[in-house]
Amino acid sequence: MRELPISEVFFNSADPSTSPWPYLVSAGGRTCVSAKDGMVNRSYHEHTLILSLAGQGSIKVSNRIFAAKPGSIAWLDTSKKYAHGAMRGAQWAYVWVGFSGYGLDRLHAQIGLSEHPVIEEMANLRPCFEEIVQVLAEQQPTTDAIMSARIGQIAAALYGKRHGAFVEGGADPVSKVMRQLRKNIARNWDIAAMASIAGLSPSQLFRVFSEASEATPMQWLRQERMHLARHLLTATSDSIARIALRCGYPDPYHFSRDFKRLNGCAPRVFRANAGI
Repeated sequence: MRELPISEVFFNSADPSTSPWPYLVSAGGRTCVSAKDGMVNRSYHEHTLILSLAGQGSIKVSNRIFAAKPGSIAWLDTSKKYAHGAMRGAQWAYVWVGFSGYGLDRLHAQIGLSEHPVIEEMANLRPCFEEIVQVLAEQQPTTDAIMSARIGQIAAALYGKRHGAFVEGGADPVSKVMRQLRKNIARNWDIAAMASIAGLSPSQLFRVFSEASEATPMQWLRQERMHLARHLLTATSDSIARIALRCGYPDPYHFSRDFKRLNGCAPRVFRANAGI
């Protein structure tokens, strides 16, 4: 394995809507940058794992800077504000993976990664990252299965490392609201109830929530419900009306309307394309 890799990126050419696997990798690669390359802060609306190989990186979340030393893993939720790049005067080599899957937001919050995104002494997971990048480059029939298994292995190791220290998953107002929305996603939520959880006024909640996620609380809740809906449509044989209820939509028509607007097709079409 090269200690200072050239920069290369590989994308998954498979259709994510047809995958039966719980975790979906969209892209991955190896990167070597210096401070002159600046900071990356693009919004991909998915999760990204970064394993530092050499040099030292800088991870910025929640207006705090964290050092990414060799052997450390940074887990970023790119739907929230973040930035990363090489420390001043240094090069930084790393391997990375962009991925998604139902339950990842909850795990990310539960082990405190929104406030403390870097976990040190995880170099033993490098073979998992390298295998993901390798199968992405090859695009074989078993690619998605292998990548899903490796993401699960990485997530389990990170949970084992962090569980206990950050089991509450963050105490900031936005994390509190997100945690309750996910826990009771079918509830008929309003802004007043969300603001009460946060201990803020509705206008204050709008401001801090938008700063953290670049979405209003209601927009974020709708996106989270759609994440759950896509999972239920592909992983269960529940009726559309039952799935709508589980996602907080008493009226299946309103559920189908929102689903089509956000996903480009009706729930029945999405399920048919996934082979369910």
